[in-house]
Amino acid sequence: MVDDVVSPVVAAGGCVQPIRLSGRSDHVDLATGEIRATAAPPTVHVRCNNRRASACPDCSKLYQRDARRIVVGGLEAAAGGSAGPAGSPAWFITLTAPSFGAVHSRRAGTGADSRICRQRRGTCEHGRALSCLLRHAADDRRLGEPICSACFDYGRAVVWNAMVSALWKATRDALESAIAAAAGLTVAGLRRQVRVSFVRVAEVQRRGLVHLHVVVRVDGRDSSGGLTGVPEWAAGELVADCLRDVVASVAVAAPDPAGVALLDASRALPVAASAGGWAVRWGGQVDIRRIRLGSEMDAARVGNYLAKYLTKSTTDGGALDAPVRSLRQLARLGLREHARRLVEACWRLGSDTAFTAALDAAAGRPPGRVPGLIRWSHSFGFGGHALTKSRAYSTTFCALRTVRRRYARVLAAAFAGRPLGVDGGGLVVLDEFGRPDGDPATLVVGSWRYAGRGRDPVAGNRPGDWL
Repeated sequence: MVDDVVSPVVAAGGCVQPIRLSGRSDHVDLATGEIRATAAPPTVHVRCNNRRASACPDCSKLYQRDARRIVVGGLEAAAGGSAGPAGSPAWFITLTAPSFGAVHSRRAGTGADSRICRQRRGTCEHGRALSCLLRHAADDRRLGEPICSACFDYGRAVVWNAMVSALWKATRDALESAIAAAAGLTVAGLRRQVRVSFVRVAEVQRRGLVHLHVVVRVDGRDSSGGLTGVPEWAAGELVADCLRDVVASVAVAAPDPAGVALLDASRALPVAASAGGWAVRWGGQVDIRRIRLGSEMDAARVGNYLAKYLTKSTTDGGALDAPVRSLRQLARLGLREHARRLVEACWRLGSDTAFTAALDAAAGRPPGRVPGLIRWSHSFGFGGHALTKSRAYSTTFCALRTVRRRYARVLAAAFAGRPLGVDGGGLVVLDEFGRPDGDPATLVVGSWRYAGRGRDPVAGNRPGDWL
């Protein structure tokens, strides 16, 4: 809701495709019922808030900075910041997907050179060589693409992406049980002694599969429920050992896509259908590192590392930044074969009503008007958030945006020559009744409608609308 006079540039910053809204806002005195109209311009601009750099560089940088603040804020608490006690242990974890077929990769070698991609003998069942003797450059477009596309299991790959949020939830739940058992406690007893919080970032790899970067922090609790130092048993590596055991064993059941009797472009399904469904598990490459101040894995480095992945597009060039509405549209996008076939697999499986219903039930999401695999085909079946966290980990996007919105309103009012007040030691905008912005005695009633995308050329030519 737009609730104050905000010039286009102040509201939308450097957003390349801001949303234009037209309408008005009224301020209502709840005590008397008096209504006063605000002197808002006929058109205001709101950021698109797209996190992808290919769609909006400015909004993606803003999202990246906010995400970094969230991640680093939780780690500063672990180091004894304002939100937590000193000495709370934290770990940085990377969880990957299993292999669904050999792909081209860049293996680090000595110096700046990379090692040979894949040394194997013989051919696959489709007659393709199992080896790749190239040393791929970092920008080689073949990285992540399968050695043999007929051998790559596209169906299970997109179903794994669709189930990764459920798999993480199962991992998170099992971790508390494992820690409690190792410490000789019940889960309820564990929660009275410690609090386990996390922040999780999802990244789509070049092979089209999601892997997760997670920060896990453990805080101690006192008898009143407040935060204190962790117990001695939690200060060591017990939590990390439990996490390794859980990641190796946890699984969630999903319908087997090989049972869908629809063939892809290769005219062959690489894996026979399993009568008992399919167990979705983590891949074998799991990295768990302790976060320590001043080391290679400290708060600032982890924050920068995670924030870097949040603005990436699913594919280079941003061709899949928006949902794919039809296979005809997909054909016009000009994707490379691997990305195109991942999207096609989503549509192929999503078109099967029975399979879609079983997958939605396994993923724990209600059925929608558009099947989940089709709706999220532009992200290869992954429909989760790019960043999620525990409530107690650190601040929120909402809190950060509220502070920024308040500053933008103060700046806009200053440029417009409107009076400002002081509240809590800082400048605030005064409403039409002279009260500080957000005063509970004033109700803001807005009536705004969508007026288009992009800058308003008429508004942009008025003095005072541009900084």
